[in-house]
Amino acid sequence: MKRFLKRAGILLGVFILGVIGTSLLMNNKMTDNRSEMNNPVLPEVMISVDDVLTNRMCGYYQKMQGDFMRDSITPLDASKKLTVVVNPYETRVESLSYEVRTTDGSKVIENKKLSSLAKEEGYLWADIELEKDLRMTQEYSLQITLETEEGPVYFYTRIVQRSGLNTKEYVAFVENFAKKCLDKGFSDDLGNYLETDSSSSGENFYQVDIHSSADLVTWGDLSPEIYQEGIPTIKDINETTGSISMEYLISAKDAQGYQELYFVKEFYRLRYTEERIRLLDFERTAEQIFSGSHIQVSDTGLMLGVTDRKVSYVSDKTGKSVAFVQQGDLWEYQIESNKIERIFSFRRGISESDFRDSRSDHNIKILRVSKSGNVDFILYGYMNRGVHEGCMGISVCHYNSDQNMVTEKAFIPSTESYDFLEQGLDKLCYMNKNNQLFMLSGGNLYQVDLAECSYEILQESIQEDCFAASETGACAAWAEEMSLYDSKTVVEMDFDEQKSRTIKAEKGQRIRVLGFMNEDLIYGLASEGNLNPDQNGNRTFAMDSIRIEGFDGTVKKEYQESGEYLTNVDISPTLMTLEISRKSGNSYQPVRKDNVMNNKKVSAKKVEVELLTSSRQGIQIRLAFEEPINNKDPLVVYSKMEMGEENQIDLEPTRPRSEVYYVYARGSLMGSYLEPARAIQAADENSGVVLNRAQQYVWERGNKKTKIQLNLADVPDAFQRGILDQDELQENLGEKGQVMDLSGCSLDSVLYEVSAQRPIVARTGEDTSVVIVGYDQYNTYLYDPVTKEMKPYGINDSTELFAKEGNVFFSYVENIKE
Repeated sequence: MKRFLKRAGILLGVFILGVIGTSLLMNNKMTDNRSEMNNPVLPEVMISVDDVLTNRMCGYYQKMQGDFMRDSITPLDASKKLTVVVNPYETRVESLSYEVRTTDGSKVIENKKLSSLAKEEGYLWADIELEKDLRMTQEYSLQITLETEEGPVYFYTRIVQRSGLNTKEYVAFVENFAKKCLDKGFSDDLGNYLETDSSSSGENFYQVDIHSSADLVTWGDLSPEIYQEGIPTIKDINETTGSISMEYLISAKDAQGYQELYFVKEFYRLRYTEERIRLLDFERTAEQIFSGSHIQVSDTGLMLGVTDRKVSYVSDKTGKSVAFVQQGDLWEYQIESNKIERIFSFRRGISESDFRDSRSDHNIKILRVSKSGNVDFILYGYMNRGVHEGCMGISVCHYNSDQNMVTEKAFIPSTESYDFLEQGLDKLCYMNKNNQLFMLSGGNLYQVDLAECSYEILQESIQEDCFAASETGACAAWAEEMSLYDSKTVVEMDFDEQKSRTIKAEKGQRIRVLGFMNEDLIYGLASEGNLNPDQNGNRTFAMDSIRIEGFDGTVKKEYQESGEYLTNVDISPTLMTLEISRKSGNSYQPVRKDNVMNNKKVSAKKVEVELLTSSRQGIQIRLAFEEPINNKDPLVVYSKMEMGEENQIDLEPTRPRSEVYYVYARGSLMGSYLEPARAIQAADENSGVVLNRAQQYVWERGNKKTKIQLNLADVPDAFQRGILDQDELQENLGEKGQVMDLSGCSLDSVLYEVSAQRPIVARTGEDTSVVIVGYDQYNTYLYDPVTKEMKPYGINDSTELFAKEGNVFFSYVENIKE
């Protein structure tokens, strides 16, 4: 031990002298704050499931909104014990504490501090045994806090106590499946789990799924090896199914022996049976990491390799400078100066790298590229390292090509998860010539003044389907009422001119934003009387006319058909496709489609995406240039960072005006809805789940009991009376819960609510209703509010009965209890 301490002391002394020397040298040679990005310092936290590490969590210096943190879920058995494993790296961890809250974050259930942590093989271990009782099947938010020399660091997961889970088996299956994919000898074995479809592409490593061939699943002729192992992350789990994702790095060699790295992300949806585990869904993406060590330039383009064919790239007007994003890194290729610049990346050198470099919870959006090669962009999501390490937020940056320097103009922290950040910014993020940034975040439309570090909310509580932006982002429009079927006013804004205008529907009409063609707004007008639900409870926005209108109010084109209705619109930059239908009762039957061409001549792109195919890598992506490239050996340059001072902009958090329903599927957020019925329909199509603002389960695909019957005494009085008015139901229910209109959903879907101990009021006639209080394989059990009798009714007969009256259903979600 003495020898070890002596040696450590010598090394520490050498290190301190080195730091001092380096500091003096830098002070002599540099007078500004340009620097390389700092190495990551934060620890990682994991959960041990039967000695297998799962649910890797990244640390935050800021406290996050627990109800938005849905990266993982940690199942608990009856003992309520869990083992926490810490990888401290170089950080000294002084203590660990935890806090359990309700999923909406409003109530603390339990908290405790642990001063003593066991040490083993470089990791710190802590066993937590929760003392307070938890409600079965109800999720809670678990915040783990590590006290370090730099202050507290926060980690988040969800916990749930459920019986009959098969967590250990699911985790083992995922690890085993991923390993077998790297061995061609298991091709036949893996094929037994797949649902190979002959129509599925057999060449694209970027996108593989359960319908792909066993050869593609086992990496074809790529012959990869594990470069950085992954850790399974449990996304959702219940008594019936489990969803698990995993991220890892693989390496392969090209024909010249150069090493290629690929970032792999997998998603598994599983069901446990006595015979074996069934693979219900499988998706895998593999994206090649663009490297400056081996760049392939041909006469006509720059090879990007295996990546998404929807490349995020922007060029200047001449096409001689193009910036592109690949696997979370930002690069630029300048043809005239024969230079490739890595503008931004969290990655370190191969010898220094660990998983903290590879985290994929961030992205980059290119705002504009100048002729001189300067680039404006935003980096958003979790900051893996650097001055903002451990923060979630948006970094607004400018790259000066001549100086080879990135300057941060502003940093906007966020307490929401990456999924929520991306959902808004993907719809709108635009910077005008006055350096005003317009963006969607947290459901609000913001105008951010980068020079003054100030902001203004232009519109709150934006509903996803009531908003549209032009392809450039220079214009946007939204329905003022934020209602799909009951909006009367549309607001359009030109962000370059910073002007807005309103469009009002005439009396008896409703209006809907459809999108943009060029910078011209497309909206539809429908008569109020044509918006009634059909026999299945579904509503169609049947438009009498569609208009393409300039910002000055000039109608460029109006489309309408006498005696027919426009029921769907698909908009692309060059073409608008209209679905034309005829009315039958309250239903609309499509009869044909028509196309409206973009009259504005679209100039040929100076830079385009090309697809190439090779036997080893399958489909590859290349950026093709209009002008030939003469020099095939570009200089590779790596930028430095210059951080601004006092440039943080804190957005005041706001809450939605009404209840919001979130759809999660395939391990991530897929959309948010104001109407629970539409959320359930979307989740059903994508094998997902629906949660409300408090993160309670509203609906789950595939987790419905085979039979159940509620105790009538537990049914709220308003539901026993069979009230069909949502407002009256809510008034009578009061603080017990939130009433949901599920009209338009199928009977099979809404029976999930009964499975979750929630009664359903269903319409059976003009002024009559029943209460669904149970079901089994053959019947529903219906309570008649008039006769006060409960009787079984055949499933098929029930389906027909409710469909005949429009599938009008009402249920509720109980308010959270401790």
